[in-house]
Amino acid sequence: MPMERWRYPEDWERIAREVKEEAGWRCEECGKQCRRPGEPFDTHKRTLTVSHINHDPADCRRENLRALCAPCHLRYDAAHHAETRRLRKLTERGQ
Repeated sequence: MPMERWRYPEDWERIAREVKEEAGWRCEECGKQCRRPGEPFDTHKRTLTVSHINHDPADCRRENLRALCAPCHLRYDAAHHAETRRLRKLTERGQ
């Protein structure tokens, strides 16, 4: 699902970078070492992202944020994204 940038605070890039730095650029789920800024791109699997535990992009309290590699982030969000798609389809049908 693409990032809905308007839902995030203006300083999201700074917040996300701090979370990644605190995690040592390692996934807080699987422990995979991810690429740091400036390192050459090799695979999306080593891209570190920041996940909102409660799925609310406006809630940027540190205890609600986790540094996750792209595969772990996708797994973590899978059920939430499926439910969001289901609800969107119901809304589009007028139900």
